[in-house]
Amino acid sequence: MPDTSTPKCPFEVIENPDQEAEQIAETTELTVKLIEKRYRPLRGVHPKSHGCVKATFTINPDIDPTLRVGLFAEPGKKFDAIIRFSNAATLVGPDIDNGKHGSRGMAIKVFDVGGDVLIEDNGQNNQDFLMINQPEFVFANAEDYLRLNRVLDRNDDVADGFFAPLLLLAPTTPEAVKQKIAAYVKAEDISPDDIKRIATTRRLVGTIQAKAVVTSVWQQYFSAAPFLFGADRVMKFSAKPSDIAAPTELPNPLTDNYLRDRLTEAMKKNEPYSFDFMVQVRNGANGLGIEDASSSWKEISTAAEPGYPFIKVAKITIPAPQPDIDAEANKAHCERLAFTPWHCLPEHQPIGSINRLRKSVYEASANHRLDDLPEH
Repeated sequence: MPDTSTPKCPFEVIENPDQEAEQIAETTELTVKLIEKRYRPLRGVHPKSHGCVKATFTINPDIDPTLRVGLFAEPGKKFDAIIRFSNAATLVGPDIDNGKHGSRGMAIKVFDVGGDVLIEDNGQNNQDFLMINQPEFVFANAEDYLRLNRVLDRNDDVADGFFAPLLLLAPTTPEAVKQKIAAYVKAEDISPDDIKRIATTRRLVGTIQAKAVVTSVWQQYFSAAPFLFGADRVMKFSAKPSDIAAPTELPNPLTDNYLRDRLTEAMKKNEPYSFDFMVQVRNGANGLGIEDASSSWKEISTAAEPGYPFIKVAKITIPAPQPDIDAEANKAHCERLAFTPWHCLPEHQPIGSINRLRKSVYEASANHRLDDLPEH
C-alpha cells in the first residue's frame, strides 16, 4: 500500500482513514493498469499536451501584508517558471470530440522557491500550481474517483456506467434495466448521498462539454481543490488572463489539435502574454467544503453568506516569441516534467480527499511514465 501519510491539517476531517487509504491504494493500482491498457508512456492524468512555455512568476510589489505567506512572502520577488497547457481527457483525441468540449489544464512549475518542500521535484525545491478551466472538480472525493476507475477498467474506458444509478429515477428506464442497476448499486454500496454526488458530477460534466475554449492563453483557470495558506487559513487560487489580445471564435476549419496550433501561433508573435495569479483566502473550517472538491466558494456576498473575491498576489508573464515550442526537443522536455500539487511549500499544503488521492496517484503515474521515457 502506498504511503498516503501527510502532515496533519486542522481543516481536514477523514471519517474513516483506513477505508480511504484502501481506496487510494486501489485507485493508484487501477491508474497504472489503465495507463498500460491505453498507451505508454503518456500521463495517466492530462495526457494530451498543447505545449510547454517558459514564464516568470513575480510576486506583486504591493501585495497586502496579510497575504505575504509562503511563496508570496517577499514583495517583488521574481521566479523562473514553466507552464504546461493540456487537455484533461483520459484518452488522447481531438480537442473537440463529436461536438463536445473538454476540461483544459494549466500547470505551473515555479522553480527554486527556497526552503523545504513537502516533496522534492527531482532533487529541486519547486512549487507546482495545477489548475483546470472550471472552479470545481467533477469528482467530490477519493471514493467517487475510485468508483469511476472501476467502471473504466471494466468497460474499456467508457464512463457511462458511473452515471447508471441516475437512471433509477428516470420513468422511461425499462424495469429490467432498473433491476440490473439496483443490483449494481447494492453491490457497490452506493448510498443516496452518493447518488446526489453522481448527479452533481453529471451536471458539471455537461457544463464542461458545452464550454468552448478558443485558445489556451485566453482562459481563466482554477485550483478547484483547497490548499493551506499558512497554518491557520485556507486558499483556492486562480490564473486569469490580463492584457491579452486573443481570438474570440473557434478556428474554421476546426482541426483536431487546434489548441496546440493556436498556442504555437501565439508563441511566434512578439507580444508577451500575462496572467494575474489570484487567491481566495478564508479563515475557519465551517462551510469550506474541504472534503468535497466539487464545491466552490462564492465570490460575491449575499444576505445568506459572505463572499470571497479573488485577490491578485502575483503576475505570470509568458515572454514571446518562443519559436521552439513545437520543436521535438521541447516536446520531449515537456513530457519529462512531472507535476503534482505536492511539489509545494508546507504553507501551501494540498488538503481534502481529492488532494490526498492525488499525492499517490500522481506519483505512481509519473514514476511509471518516466521509467519508459528516454533520457535527454
